[in-house]
Amino acid sequence: MATKTTVDTPNAQKLSLRTKFIYGLGDWGTSAASAARSIFWLFYLVSVVGLQAEFAGGILLVGRIWDSINDPLIGTLSDRVNSRWGRRRPFLLFGAIPFGISFFLLFFKPPIGSDVGLILYYVLVFLLFDTMFTVINVPYAALTPELTSDYDERSSLTGWRIATAILAALIAGATFRLVAEDVIAARLVENMGVEAALRIGYAVTAALWAVSLTLAPLIVFFNIEEPESISQETEPIRPVKMFVEVYKNKPFRLAAAIYLLTFTAADIVTGVFVWFLIFYVGAERGFDSLVLGLVLGVAFITMPLTVKLMHRFGKRTTYMGTMAIYTLVLIIMSQIPRGGNLHVLIAALFAGFGFGAANAIPWAMLADVVDVEELNSGKRREGIYSGYLVFLRKFAAALALFVVTQVLAAAGFQGGTTGSLVVIEQPESALFALRILVGVVPALLLSFAIVFAWRYPLSRKVHEQVLRQLAIRRAEAAEGS
Repeated sequence: MATKTTVDTPNAQKLSLRTKFIYGLGDWGTSAASAARSIFWLFYLVSVVGLQAEFAGGILLVGRIWDSINDPLIGTLSDRVNSRWGRRRPFLLFGAIPFGISFFLLFFKPPIGSDVGLILYYVLVFLLFDTMFTVINVPYAALTPELTSDYDERSSLTGWRIATAILAALIAGATFRLVAEDVIAARLVENMGVEAALRIGYAVTAALWAVSLTLAPLIVFFNIEEPESISQETEPIRPVKMFVEVYKNKPFRLAAAIYLLTFTAADIVTGVFVWFLIFYVGAERGFDSLVLGLVLGVAFITMPLTVKLMHRFGKRTTYMGTMAIYTLVLIIMSQIPRGGNLHVLIAALFAGFGFGAANAIPWAMLADVVDVEELNSGKRREGIYSGYLVFLRKFAAALALFVVTQVLAAAGFQGGTTGSLVVIEQPESALFALRILVGVVPALLLSFAIVFAWRYPLSRKVHEQVLRQLAIRRAEAAEGS
């Protein structure tokens, strides 16, 4: 019976290196786009387009309200799709090109003369971008627990995925503004002026990135064979009922809280970090790209270490340890003196390790939560779980960034239309706000996340027990049929 239980455990075999590599490539597009949007779009709206900070924050918030519908909806739909390509892959095929186009439109300034018109344009574009992001990202994330049920293989698969994500974020974070302003715009300033040169610089850079964004989901579609679904969801879509059922899953509640707090902290840091370096530290042009590249480069290099730590100590313990380090680094970052470029570089080395772990471990936890759902309800709904998690992350981040922009506006932060080509003097109140937002606030959020991780129940041993019970149940169901 024990041998049969092991054999009947779905997808418990080891995954090939090729499968892990190809699957990991799938996160290139969404991660590069997310990095560029998280790090530079708020900067672009306020310091290039010229919108007031509080209006830019409002655009983000409106877009995330739409997420309350589209993330769970796409997840639910992907649980119900029955095609010759599987449940998840059709979304990758048909969403790829619209996703790339919508990203380009984010960094394109139309010939609209009024702030109201620009706000409406960017709200609509952001709604389109976020919808296509969801169409790609939620079904893709739902593939992780489907490809393997092994506790450590899921950690490894997530490690490959997040390594690619960090590499994409590394290249986008280190080069996007640099190419837009210092390579393209700088060459056009003399002939067309700063504002026009910046508009072209950002639009061309976004267009170049848009091409690569469309390729990643297509690579996964054509190279990853989606396993046959154990359970096809056929019930009518009832959003309230589904939310209640998902919420009853205690491991999911804790994993969602961990994920929510972790990524909200990261989004707050990335949202104001460029301004922190330019206006508070007083770094020269290009230094922000160096720092972002260093943080993400260390995160990429140390990803194998993060995976090994998860194998050795489990996901919960690894998370608590790495986030404790990351929290300390953020607090130190907020205390760096003006002109402390060297201090920033040293802090970036340690922050990179924490940033990588913060991106990988919550996703690895989610993959195990789906098995508890099947044990409790007999259903496997990877899509709806991924959908709710992505929604929670994006909504919380938008709400946090909305509050951030209101705080900056209240502190007297000055926008403009010259990017970083012409640095605008900021009042001391705005500089103080940047210090608090880049260090103290995210450190508090991570501290709460560590508390939730301490209560997270799915250790390797507990997860193995869940899988054994599932295998026995499936074997009995097979014999009964």
